[in-house]
Amino acid sequence: MKRKKKKYIIFSLIILLFSATLFLISCTKKQPTEVHESEKKPLSYKEIPIEYESFRKVIGWMSDEEILLHTGEINNDSLSIFNIFTGEIKPVYEADAIILTAVISEDQRQVLIQVVGEDGGELRIVDLNGAVVQKLPLVTKGFVNVNWNPANQNQIFISYYQSDSEIVVGNWNVETNEVVPVPSASLNPTWYSANLYLYVDNKDDFSLESGELYMGDTRTNESLRLKNQVSNFFVHEDTFITYTPSDFSDDELLLNYQYPFMVDQSFMEIPKVTMNDRLVFPYLSQAARNTPVYGVFAKKAVKLELETGDFEFGQLDFDEKTIKPILELPDNAPIAMSENGKYSLYGWRFESIIDIEAQKIYSLISMPN
Repeated sequence: MKRKKKKYIIFSLIILLFSATLFLISCTKKQPTEVHESEKKPLSYKEIPIEYESFRKVIGWMSDEEILLHTGEINNDSLSIFNIFTGEIKPVYEADAIILTAVISEDQRQVLIQVVGEDGGELRIVDLNGAVVQKLPLVTKGFVNVNWNPANQNQIFISYYQSDSEIVVGNWNVETNEVVPVPSASLNPTWYSANLYLYVDNKDDFSLESGELYMGDTRTNESLRLKNQVSNFFVHEDTFITYTPSDFSDDELLLNYQYPFMVDQSFMEIPKVTMNDRLVFPYLSQAARNTPVYGVFAKKAVKLELETGDFEFGQLDFDEKTIKPILELPDNAPIAMSENGKYSLYGWRFESIIDIEAQKIYSLISMPN
């Protein structure tokens, strides 16, 4: 019995030593490929290397790493492309005038700008090499709203106030350089397809509480009423969200979600924001088709003429009928998602970047002391 027990102990020791050897070999093989969480380097955002006084605003995204800058001196504004990770700046165009507005084309190869100088105002389309592709003289020196057709980039809505109450809406054909009047009761008609567009008629209701949704067709110059009780809307690709004051609570705004267009999917309510008894609609943005919709939302109903309110950046969840909060924000300001859905521009001049995964805000411009 003693001899059998001794053999069993020796055999067990051999098995134990063999297992330990295999474990050590396995650890040795894995060691070179293991990266500890603490050793991963976070992305480093670069500040725009210009004086604060020369910074006008960030226009928008040119790629997942590049943004279009609007900078300027006295009566001499310019455009350039800035890489948020490398800090590289590439000049695009010098206007020799004041740039009032700028809009990037859907393919991100051209920029439309409104300039005002001593010789009057005009619209210019420039490419990324700084060449002027087209010009259109303007009869107004006031601010012009621009909506570039994402499906046909030769069609652009331009609209402005001709007097205190009269609005002018036209469709600029870039190829022919002609402007055709467009039926619209709104200063902000929005393209939906190559020929169809959407707008809301608020019936001169200053509060924007009431309104009717219309679809227009540039081929026939006719409009069709689609829906009552729509105060405003958000549209991107096939995502369509309407805003309507809630019938159940004076402190809530009803969001109706359609995907695809005109196919109701869900609805939810968010805290209502007003300014001097006028609705303030949430700033929404979406990276690409069938991706999350992000926005800037009030934590509770607020009247901005009385208090600044508390706001947060979050994701709309229509399945759960709630907002998924991501981080608190200092102000109720616009956002613009990057195409990869990882970052968002934020601020009245898009002077900051929200990193969604890190849940942090990074400033793009050094503020004066």
